[in-house]
Amino acid sequence: MNLETDAMLVSLHIHAWSGRMHDRDVSDRVAAEHDAGASAGRYHKRLLPKDAFSALTATISEARKTHFKQTLPWDDQGNRLLTVANHAHYTELMDALRERMVRDRTRFLEDYEANIARARLELGGLFREADYPPPDTLRDRFSLRYRIQSAPDADHFIAKLATQDTERVKRDIKQQIGARLGDALADLYRRLGEAVGHVSERLREDEDGKPLVFRNSLIENVRAVVDVAPRLNLFGDENLARLCEEVKEKIAAVEPDALRPSRAFDPKIRERVKRDADDLLERFAGYFGTGDTADADTHREAA
Repeated sequence: MNLETDAMLVSLHIHAWSGRMHDRDVSDRVAAEHDAGASAGRYHKRLLPKDAFSALTATISEARKTHFKQTLPWDDQGNRLLTVANHAHYTELMDALRERMVRDRTRFLEDYEANIARARLELGGLFREADYPPPDTLRDRFSLRYRIQSAPDADHFIAKLATQDTERVKRDIKQQIGARLGDALADLYRRLGEAVGHVSERLREDEDGKPLVFRNSLIENVRAVVDVAPRLNLFGDENLARLCEEVKEKIAAVEPDALRPSRAFDPKIRERVKRDADDLLERFAGYFGTGDTADADTHREAA
């Protein structure tokens, strides 16, 4: 695995107007009525009805979830690790969400004046015409974009340093990069293990011996993880690949209706999937390390 050629860093940048405003007059009045200090509380009013933002909020939420599901952890500055193998899939999903946000923004602006009229009724005496930005200035307040850059190596940092002790610094940087890669590997194991754990949990029976209720998303989430994990496995971790294939074959391939009371329900299949999930969960138990390179090596060498 070569970090520079097999992966890149990607950051997601989302801007959205909140549609909320601090009403200083109301805050001061409430404080005075209760003989409280001016800093005791702040009253924020919603300038538009909540449903005015529902489409934009849903798109933004999905964009964040997609960004995290299709990448691996890297640093605390908002950068995530994107593998070359998953680049095309990531950009296809994110570009579609960016276009969706443009459409949501267009509809939001088309309905803006009508929603202000609704807000006038809802806010009553709290309504202030001056609180509302002109429509043409709101367009730039909603945006969704991602930024891709090269994944750094130790030499990249060394070139920026004026020091004689380059070997020591390079060694330290390599250790830090190794620790981040260890965290990324552990994250893949965690995702797969959590998805299997949820299946194991929901395939139990209640106190009366009846199967617990679950939604299709229980199996769909497993399918999503086994779909993306091979593309994110830039480490070539053979054990992870084997576990992923087992989860795909033993759990993801099963239709949800076969696991719960329905026309397609098969108690034997449910029992088998529950048993397989429990077995897999035990095997995942040792793969949630601290993220250092020693743990990553242990993962690769384990059975």
